[in-house]
Amino acid sequence: MFTIILLYGIYADYWYFCLSLIPITYVYFYHVSIKRSLVYILISGIPVLLMFILKDQILIEHISQWIDKILHFSIKNVIQKFATNHYDSKTGSFINLVMFNVKIGEAKNVYHDMIDLSIVYLIVVSGFHISILKRMVKKCFKHIPICGDVISILLIVFYCYLLNFATSVTRVLLMSILTIVIKKWVKSRFDILTLSGLVTIVLGPSCVFNIGFCMSYLCTVAIIYVYSLQIKNLLFECLLVNVSATIVSLPFVLSMSQSISIWTVINSYVFSYVFAFIFVYFICSFWIIWIAPVQAFIVGIAFKIIEASWLVNVILYEKPFPDFILPFYYLGVYLSIRMLKFI
Repeated sequence: MFTIILLYGIYADYWYFCLSLIPITYVYFYHVSIKRSLVYILISGIPVLLMFILKDQILIEHISQWIDKILHFSIKNVIQKFATNHYDSKTGSFINLVMFNVKIGEAKNVYHDMIDLSIVYLIVVSGFHISILKRMVKKCFKHIPICGDVISILLIVFYCYLLNFATSVTRVLLMSILTIVIKKWVKSRFDILTLSGLVTIVLGPSCVFNIGFCMSYLCTVAIIYVYSLQIKNLLFECLLVNVSATIVSLPFVLSMSQSISIWTVINSYVFSYVFAFIFVYFICSFWIIWIAPVQAFIVGIAFKIIEASWLVNVILYEKPFPDFILPFYYLGVYLSIRMLKFI
């Protein structure tokens, strides 16, 4: 947290230093020693120094290019062209969007409609989708957990390659590896998340200014926190997850579209299941060409659902939060959580 505050405060706007109140509050309430706090501050300064060297370079995002150069051809391009060449333009473009984040053809319209619905993160492949893939594999190998771990990591690595090791999907890969490697010493999901974030930042400090990085880590923090409350009512827990994710991602949604849908929470709740199904379905079946009519039918239904939702959508047009407002927004969110926890 302090690493990101330093990077934003030095390279974005000095107002972000106000967020230092959050780690200071944490240190106070959890009685962290001065010696340990100083060690944390020194460690937090390393990415700031690396920023001078690497500048805008994010090393992890070059891995896909390095692999293509070694192989002398691109597996990623071959797979993407497979969907384009073997399906009609509408179906092929939609498959490329939901599986590879490629925005071409008619799927572009769907992408923009999802932005208006304030849930574009559900259709763009991210940590949310990779987590689903990981759970599927582990369910299949629940009686052989070691095989499940190995196969899931290999599949996630391959998928990260297909998505150019974007920071939002790399988070799931790093958390999976760290969970296996250091599970004897670190049990907290928050700590695993933190370590994966630090690894990413060291490999490219400028990634902290990437919307995908911010939304992925903030939403994951919110989700882990809600699950840690151990709410017995499943419906209320799911609703709280969506509300929390909406609140923490609001500034970034506004920065992307300069607007927010009045139905954001409901859209998020409903479409998270819809696109989870669509993603899983096409992962398992996009390569089966002889069921192309079925694929086209499902894509057609998806288009109709999105178009219908867009027609009844109510958009509140707002300007993006100014830089000096953002720190106080997240400070308010943190203090609200502290207050609720105290109550």
